[in-house]
Amino acid sequence: MLEIFKNKVIPKLELKELEAPNTKALLQVLELQDCQNTEVFEQLKNSLDNQNIETVFTEDLAQQIFYHPEIYADEKEGAAFVISWLPLLENGFYPDKKSTEKLIAFLYFNLGFLQSEAISEDELTQIFSVLKTLVHSESSASLPVSRFLMHRALDIRDCVNSDFIIQNCITHEILAGTYSVLNADKTFSKYPFRINNEFVQHFYEGDWHVLVNTMHQMLPVGKVYLPGAYNVMQAWFSEELAAFYQENTELAHVAHEALNERFLFVEDEGLALLNLQTSENIFPLITALGSKQWDAGDVLLFNNRDKNIPQEQLDQCYKRFLDWLKADRGSNFYTEAFQEFGKHILTEENSAVLPVDFIPFWFEKCNPKTGIADQIELYNSLFSRFLKANSEGKLPMVRLGNEDVQLTGEHLITEVFQITDNLTNWISDLESSNISDPLNQFLILTFYDARESLPTLFNSENQEVLFGYLEKMAYSAKETTEEIRKANLPLLVKTLTTLFAETNNFTRVNKIWALKSIDDSVLNLCNDYVQLQYVNENRPLFLGLLQSWYNFLSDYYYSLGSESVWVPHMLNTQGRRSAAYLNELDENVTSFVNKALMHLFDFHKKSKQKAESNVFFQSIQTDIENYLEDFLKELMEHNLAKETADNMFIYSKSHFAHRKTLQEVVHKFQDYHKEVEPKSEKAVLIEQLQTSEIDFSQVAFDPKYANAVLHNLENYKTEGTCDSKLLEVLDTNTTAFKTWLAEEPTIEAKFIQALYMTLLDKDLAPETPLEPYGNLCRSLFIQLAKGGKMASSYEMGLKAMANSGAYPENLTTALLQVVNDLKA
Repeated sequence: MLEIFKNKVIPKLELKELEAPNTKALLQVLELQDCQNTEVFEQLKNSLDNQNIETVFTEDLAQQIFYHPEIYADEKEGAAFVISWLPLLENGFYPDKKSTEKLIAFLYFNLGFLQSEAISEDELTQIFSVLKTLVHSESSASLPVSRFLMHRALDIRDCVNSDFIIQNCITHEILAGTYSVLNADKTFSKYPFRINNEFVQHFYEGDWHVLVNTMHQMLPVGKVYLPGAYNVMQAWFSEELAAFYQENTELAHVAHEALNERFLFVEDEGLALLNLQTSENIFPLITALGSKQWDAGDVLLFNNRDKNIPQEQLDQCYKRFLDWLKADRGSNFYTEAFQEFGKHILTEENSAVLPVDFIPFWFEKCNPKTGIADQIELYNSLFSRFLKANSEGKLPMVRLGNEDVQLTGEHLITEVFQITDNLTNWISDLESSNISDPLNQFLILTFYDARESLPTLFNSENQEVLFGYLEKMAYSAKETTEEIRKANLPLLVKTLTTLFAETNNFTRVNKIWALKSIDDSVLNLCNDYVQLQYVNENRPLFLGLLQSWYNFLSDYYYSLGSESVWVPHMLNTQGRRSAAYLNELDENVTSFVNKALMHLFDFHKKSKQKAESNVFFQSIQTDIENYLEDFLKELMEHNLAKETADNMFIYSKSHFAHRKTLQEVVHKFQDYHKEVEPKSEKAVLIEQLQTSEIDFSQVAFDPKYANAVLHNLENYKTEGTCDSKLLEVLDTNTTAFKTWLAEEPTIEAKFIQALYMTLLDKDLAPETPLEPYGNLCRSLFIQLAKGGKMASSYEMGLKAMANSGAYPENLTTALLQVVNDLKA
């Protein structure tokens, strides 16, 4: 039995007017207070005839039990009196309104006492157990006690008592769960401790602004690493509170300040409030960040946003973050806010959440000429994720106009970089770096994506600038990693081959073709491109192009097929076409055709000689024969000089025996010239010498032979004929020939000079179709010059020529042999 109840309450009980239900209720109260041995208990028990009646605890009876103001006059007794309520409350006996108000008054003025050493921990626990029971009870005491505790807990003017209430409310979980409100019909309705219109009406007279401002004031209040007012209020946060912030953006901004202060002073983020969301899934405190100018605190808050917020609610926030990064010439880079939170914002997200505006910011800050070294290093590492889609040659997804957008190169060029008219100035700084620079890799990706549109986006001048930039980036790849080379070079080459797909500038074509030497990843791309440029059915032919075809045959031959790999395609497809082009020309093309055929015969003979040892040379031989067959079938007879036709006829006998069709078209030209040209005296002379049965040692020397040979030596290049038979006559009658020359010094000088010039002609070198003629010239020169006054001069001149490096190996060897023979 609690003494305070026995001594202070029982003596004042009024029993005369109690009805039976009230009596029964009072008996239960006395039992709960262990007062069965008192006279009052016996008296009440004896007065109750029927034990089965209903128990009724009236307001008057409640006042007799709970309303004793005089007890509160003594703090210690007041505390004991409140403690004595606990068993009654736990069994459903609650104080009336008047008693509740007195209790609240006692608590209000004695909070200091409750925190003193006069109250033990056990007593304090029991007092707050009383308050918890009242708050959660269906009684008229629930709301006023709840309101008292709430207002005292959130009273920033009295931090000590506020913290005392807060800590005990947290410990005993008092301001959580539900509370009750008395209705007009004397019934009770339960309400959750959750902020909504009813909550605001019950505790703040319906004024949302008072509640929210109170919350803002309390957010920064508390002790480091200890729970505080926020922990009490957190249970109240609701969708309705979020909706209020959504409608009152200025209060959301105030909440930002309070949350920042909370972090600074309490070192707790307050994530539940920051990430409040409405029933429509709106995060008002986050979206409100997008409507203000940021400071360091806003960076902190945005870094702590919920990771499931819809992207459209974050777009403006990222733009404000970008504004903050740009502010004060980018000095925020060096703040603690950026180092601790800003970097994390940029690190944790992929490019798809960032507005496209971050790309020009990246290019500005990481400019290799104007950027700051530590910023370049960090921003490049952060923004290099824009390149992650590079494996497929695609630009990244970004945010544009509150939508996920696949970036295009054309949009970047025209809208983001705006460089269609000022490429030179814009790109000059980037050229100072190389392909290892992420900016250059992104630009390569940009131009690659826009490759089909580049001819219309840039005029010819800017196309030249772009070519120079991409060429420089390509060669810089030699000094970078294999990964970067193989990821970027193919994109770069594809860009160039698309941009210059229809160019007549073969110098540029060759430069693009030369990029194949940088890495194997672009070898086929370059070769396919150059083949399309040099062998293009849709492009008109011209003599220079045909000459290039024949010249590239040399590259193909001497590189064993590793260079000019398109030459076989040309040889097998362009014979008729090239002949048809020559047929249509108004000019005399016989000299051009002669040189072209001599060149082809030269490599045909070389290939045939090596065909048995290497299948590669066998394929060249076949390809040349295919070209000649197609070419000669189509070529009109008058476009081939008689001398050329004669030489070709002679060559075909020993080299084209296996190609019947080819021999037939060669005969066509031979027959044509027999029909249309009368035989000259020289031709008759040569014809007489054509038979192989003639023994030239038995043919007597005749000056007419000498004059014919001299004429041929001086004009074989222009006339396209080499009269080997006449030379053989002189070569086998050297004594008589030299005797005759001794009497004709002028003719002798002409002979030696003409023969000297043949020594330097690469068309007469060994391993060429005209090798027999060249051998006779070299032999005759040695016989005429050896021992003469100019022999030493010829030796020195020929040796210098041979060692100059200006002549092919076969001719160089022949010249040195002549020098040795002159010395012997």
